Amino acid sequence: MARPRTPLLDRQRIVHTALRLVDEAGDLTIPALAGALKVSPSALYHHVSGRAEIVALMRAELVRVIGERSLWDRPWDEALRGWARAYREAFAEHPGIIRLLATAPLAEPFMHELYERAVATLEAAGFAAEDVMGMITALESFILGSALDLVAPAVMVDAVDRAATPRLADALAAVPAGRRRADQAFETGLAALVAGYAALLPAGRGPGTAAGDPISDQA
Repeated sequence: MARPRTPLLDRQRIVHTALRLVDEAGDLTIPALAGALKVSPSALYHHVSGRAEIVALMRAELVRVIGERSLWDRPWDEALRGWARAYREAFAEHPGIIRLLATAPLAEPFMHELYERAVATLEAAGFAAEDVMGMITALESFILGSALDLVAPAVMVDAVDRAATPRLADALAAVPAGRRRADQAFETGLAALVAGYAALLPAGRGPGTAAGDPISDQA
């Protein structure tokens, strides 16, 4: 029997093709994915239940590098910084998927487990239960914006009239070139977020406090 011209479908091939399509178009449809794979839409349903499962598989592919358990054994501020950096790098690889994932409910158990570890680390560090999800959401919003900044034009503020706006011109001249510009902005914002979060802690629970550490004696 002759071998098929198109390799047999598997979930990995479906996910990688879906990621490429989303990078190109910013969205995903079953007909477009089937066309890119050179199969009929019905053939996809032998491997996935539908678009929602494909989105979940794409999310799993992107976040598999940011859910490392050992990350959450560190002090809360180190854990958040490590998570933010890994998260940003993962999404920077596929910036087209950011809008799609930002509007898709987080129904996958592996995402629940990741958040469980994040919440446990923050609560053990002393943060109030009513604050932790707001902290995580704010951090993720910042990360996703920073991932988009990595693929933004090298110059976003252009054609500045130095005579009219001399301070802006000087500030722009001081910005590092290339990727260092985006990295500097990200690290500045991340430091500000972590410092702001530390202000929510009880006395003696500042940055560097590991989960389970006793609260320092107050004066």
